Amino acid sequence: MKSISYIRYSALRGLLGIVLGVFLLVNPEAGVRTLIRLLAAILLVGGLFALYFALRNNRQASASTLSNKANPDQGLQRLLYMTSLVFIIFALLLILFPGFFAGLTMFLTGIVLLLSSLTQITGIIQFRKANPIGLPWYIYINPVIILILSVVIMLNPFDSAATLILFAGIICLVYAVTEIVQAIVQYRLIRKSKTPVS
Repeated sequence: MKSISYIRYSALRGLLGIVLGVFLLVNPEAGVRTLIRLLAAILLVGGLFALYFALRNNRQASASTLSNKANPDQGLQRLLYMTSLVFIIFALLLILFPGFFAGLTMFLTGIVLLLSSLTQITGIIQFRKANPIGLPWYIYINPVIILILSVVIMLNPFDSAATLILFAGIICLVYAVTEIVQAIVQYRLIRKSKTPVS
């Protein structure tokens, strides 16, 4: 019975992966906004939890300190209030302006990739100056590809985000199909092992 339930779970994962993959492929812009809003929801929940713990800590501190002594947890309480405020404000900004933050995230990713590629190219050039050994031409492929990718991302960050969402949709579909095929194969093997040999 455990193997049958595992097969059902695997098939269910495959079906959910197909739904998600088709959604991401049909409407990548909405996929970008959905991922940004999901991040906003996580930040909002984190901010609300921090606010809850800060308020609870405040009540416990005021109930326990009857004298005029300073609260030793006051620094922690201020940190919790500040964390909750930053998380909630940032979550609300993400919910209100998902397109802007998607583009900004991709632009920053492009800058990081550009710096990484320039560092790799500089390292290769310095290695060639220090060592008279000839390096093969394919050593330059990776940093040049990353350099081109970073420029493309920085020139059009929102379309780059949509392209990455399309790629994620394709990966989801491939994963889903392999899950379903695996579930079918396992189910057939179980049925074959249970049939009596005449």
